[in-house]
Amino acid sequence: MVFFNNKSTESIEYIDAIPENYKTKKQKRLWKIIGASIAAVVIIIIVIVVAVVVTDNKKRQDAANTLGNDANNNSKYPISPYSHMTQIITNNDTSLQQKERIFVVGDIHGCIDEFNALISALNYTDRDQLILAGDLTSKGPDSIGVIRRAKELGALCVRGNHDDKLIRFKTFELVNGQGSMAPPKAVMPEGNVPDPLKFNNYHEPIALNMSKEDYDYLSSCPVILHLPFLNNTIVVHGGLDPSIPALKDQVPYLVMNMRDIDKNNIPTRDKVGTQWAVEWNSYQKSLTVNNTMIYYGHDAGRGLNLQQYTFGVDTGCVYGNQLTAINIRTHELTQVKCAMHYPNGGDEDD
Repeated sequence: MVFFNNKSTESIEYIDAIPENYKTKKQKRLWKIIGASIAAVVIIIIVIVVAVVVTDNKKRQDAANTLGNDANNNSKYPISPYSHMTQIITNNDTSLQQKERIFVVGDIHGCIDEFNALISALNYTDRDQLILAGDLTSKGPDSIGVIRRAKELGALCVRGNHDDKLIRFKTFELVNGQGSMAPPKAVMPEGNVPDPLKFNNYHEPIALNMSKEDYDYLSSCPVILHLPFLNNTIVVHGGLDPSIPALKDQVPYLVMNMRDIDKNNIPTRDKVGTQWAVEWNSYQKSLTVNNTMIYYGHDAGRGLNLQQYTFGVDTGCVYGNQLTAINIRTHELTQVKCAMHYPNGGDEDD
């Protein structure tokens, strides 16, 4: 308010100097409509986001429920009594943390010359650490040589599906004697395993040639190697099921063999769906903390496959391609050319 005094001291005139904005009824209705529209859009967005999250979680829960207790007791994918298996090793050793460089190496498959060439290309010293992503053995010319060289270098390792077969054959021999490994076409008695072995399988003679020291080293490779100090890094051979949150509940057979997730959200070694790593990266991107990095081999058909949270380093050395090492800390790659030792003809035992 502004006051104006007239000459008369008894008279004061009040003038309202603050303007008022009057809205018509039509304008008020318009603003109500606009407000209601904005609120409706916000509600729709919230509903859509919630629906997507619920659907995604339901898919993962359904897949977990499908495996259900199978993940825990392996009733669907039983473990051979001859597997001599360690499922998980967690390594937070100070000596490992102090290594200058830590490398993960893809499938070697008995290619000893190429393995030695890679060691030379890395200028490898005792200040470094190798981790072999499984399938040290089979298909190539010198599986025993690779095992012994890996042990000599103090390499850490995980078990591949081919390594697993050698270990089972060797354990059977140590327990029952070589004379029990007959007739050739007979199936080794292991129960209802998902990958039964006949005694004439080409892994058997390699296993018979392993010494006890070779066997001890190869069987010491766990199915899952967990390195919490390296951004929660995990090394496996095949992959991890994104629908199973706990490492202890992962199914060893699937960890060593999976490539894809099928239409029923079940991991499979066959290429019939979405690669497990795509699903894993999608899941990890939805998290705000505790992301997990996975390094793996096994999938030579896809070759070098580097994504945000998964790093596939099987580059098909035994098929005449390359042998690859990746530095976990820098993601620098080192590769050497390989001779072809085994035709890549879609062998079902891959």
